[in-house]
Amino acid sequence: MLLSVMNLLGFGQSKNENKPQTENELKTEEIFNIGDYNFYFNKSKCIVEYDKNKVTDITFVGNEEIFEKLDEKDDFEFKDFIYPPELYIRNLTLEKNMETKITENNHLDSEVGLYFGEHGYVEAQVFIKDGWIRIIGFGEVYGKKYPIKINFKL
Repeated sequence: MLLSVMNLLGFGQSKNENKPQTENELKTEEIFNIGDYNFYFNKSKCIVEYDKNKVTDITFVGNEEIFEKLDEKDDFEFKDFIYPPELYIRNLTLEKNMETKITENNHLDSEVGLYFGEHGYVEAQVFIKDGWIRIIGFGEVYGKKYPIKINFKL
């Protein structure tokens, strides 16, 4: 099911060979991808608070050292930004199978967004299963939609 969702959203068709292509790879590699860039995680700033299917706060923050290395490249798309990205989800209720979709119709039920220079809209599927949090979808950065893929080991 996860692979069909990824294919539907256009994943697995990237130029970057390091991006996960199968569900097994998704389960074994931590990633914080926005577009073609993996920002990894600043684990000391990431927050994961949930009880059963109620998410109080999930906040993922990109790694500053990785961000600075990317910023040194002339073709880095987010060169004008000062800080690495942050994706946050607060007050979200997951279905009994520990997944849910955040869509245009229900995104106001929770506080969900991508902060990267400014706060942007996020549409995604969220999974908490098998010791991992996975988020697959799209986020806005200054009005432009970017694919987002997050795998975070609990």
